[in-house]
Amino acid sequence: MNANRLSLALLPSLAAFTLLLVMLTPRSANAYPWMIRHGYTGCAQCHADPSGGGLLTAYGRALGETTMRTAYGSPVEDPKKGEFLFGALKIPDSLLVQGALRYFYYRVSQAGSAAKSDHFLMQADLASQATFGRFRVNGSIGYVEKGAVGAAISDTKNPAQDPKLLSRVHWVGYDLDEDKTWLLRAGRMNLPFGIRQIEHTLMARCYRECGAIFGGTGSRTDTNDAQQHGVSLSFAGESTRLEVMLIAGNYQVYPDRFRDRGYAGFFEYSPMQRMAVGVSSLAVHVAEDPIIHTAMYRHAHGVFGRWSPVTPLVLLTEVDLLADSQQKSASLGAVNAVGVASYLQADLELIQGLHLMGTSEFYDKPASAVAATPPPKIGPVYAGWATLSWFFLPHVDARVDAVWTSAEVMNQRSSVTTLMAQLHAYL
Repeated sequence: MNANRLSLALLPSLAAFTLLLVMLTPRSANAYPWMIRHGYTGCAQCHADPSGGGLLTAYGRALGETTMRTAYGSPVEDPKKGEFLFGALKIPDSLLVQGALRYFYYRVSQAGSAAKSDHFLMQADLASQATFGRFRVNGSIGYVEKGAVGAAISDTKNPAQDPKLLSRVHWVGYDLDEDKTWLLRAGRMNLPFGIRQIEHTLMARCYRECGAIFGGTGSRTDTNDAQQHGVSLSFAGESTRLEVMLIAGNYQVYPDRFRDRGYAGFFEYSPMQRMAVGVSSLAVHVAEDPIIHTAMYRHAHGVFGRWSPVTPLVLLTEVDLLADSQQKSASLGAVNAVGVASYLQADLELIQGLHLMGTSEFYDKPASAVAATPPPKIGPVYAGWATLSWFFLPHVDARVDAVWTSAEVMNQRSSVTTLMAQLHAYL
């Protein structure tokens, strides 16, 4: 395939990529790193997962009611409204239960093409954790209408588009000390890497959605369906957090040759109450990459930071070096693709519960070989997000995003604009 034909083939797929990106975005609830504005540099107080996201603890539920939602001029006096089923059903302290529903609308447009839109239920999850002394048993089960292929537990004819049952996480853990600062886990877990963001389609994070055009961009550590099975050791101290995971592969993906093996981990240090900086590292090998369909070594190594200079404002940033080493095959020579993915996000809380956010993204990396050696140059890619998010009732929030994405393919630039709206509720 010559350069001109490759360019014509890839340019229209930018629109398809963005459409796919917004259609496959069932996000795990309650992963908000901007809580650092209130002095919460760690995650283990509020989440069952010590690195953040997903199932809330009793403390996290109470904080969501007293600190996160709009109080309409007076302090929240009844934090029990944050409890499961608003406190109507008493459950033991050793049991955590959480349900989540998310409805989604999108509209995507590109110059010269007709706008496309849709709306559907994109998340219906139930998560729970039972504690027996120092032992924990944690898991989730859910339903999606589209996407989340890597988390599926039911077979479909068209995995990307058909409704399916899924389980994003399921693990057993043991607290190694009485203070529960050290946790050893085994099972399917979110990969420990970078900032645990709800915006899993960020180019520094995403896997399948971005891989459709970029050949597997990002660190592939999103919380949609990039979880892996393995063994993890985490530490959650007052000023230090870390987690290291040995990756055995995703056993909800078949056949075995599609499974990653390697490690992922991060270390974060808080030099002051409302600041944290960290480093991340990931290295895996796969016998056959599901996107490129050749053996590959894949690396991601980066730095990240969170800072709240004043209480209403939080700045989040991450810069990741990405490297793919594709082994020589019968049709392609050995290919090495090295690049970078980064973002900067500013979250301004206008009043309690109402957030105005701006996010800028940058990505520049050759695609891992699609049908040519050397691989085609795709980039640089720029994206800008304008977001309004409002936690306006107990257990309920709404969000609107306007996203502009621009990619250069073979020296030609094309852009796509996407409008997204979500209504999320949890019990």
